Amino acid sequence: MDPDSNLPPANMRIIVLWRGAISTLEIPVAARIIEVKVLICEALHIPVPADRQELSWEGQFLRDELTLQNYNIPPNASLTVLTKIKVEIYVEYSRFYYVCEVHDGATVGELKAKVCAEQSIIDVEHKVLRMNGFDLDDGALLWAATVMEGTKLHLVKYQN
Repeated sequence: MDPDSNLPPANMRIIVLWRGAISTLEIPVAARIIEVKVLICEALHIPVPADRQELSWEGQFLRDELTLQNYNIPPNASLTVLTKIKVEIYVEYSRFYYVCEVHDGATVGELKAKVCAEQSIIDVEHKVLRMNGFDLDDGALLWAATVMEGTKLHLVKYQN
């Protein structure tokens, strides 16, 4: 009997989801999350630097200093790659604007809720986020609505 047969495998395959694309990647089981992010950039040519990536597994955001083992992530698990972006939100009829960091996999509605939670003086009730003169649907994913780093959004009163 081989004494190494009881050892866990050194590498495992994971599935990487990014903006609707699916790829597989062979990674060391003991890799820290930041190392996984670097491998994603290099091996899969995803043009998002490791420090701007947010990795998610089963709805949980993974911390850079921890490992796949810390999270008990099994082989063939699906990791979702999101991009951290900063957007500027200008409030209608005021000089106030707010810079918000969010991941591009959030919805427009989640962005509005985050602004409300972080800036309690901003009321988002009955308001929409507008980009380039068009109202954004609260259910739209930011990346799908082409909201990216540096985008300027306007929080305005909803009009029928």
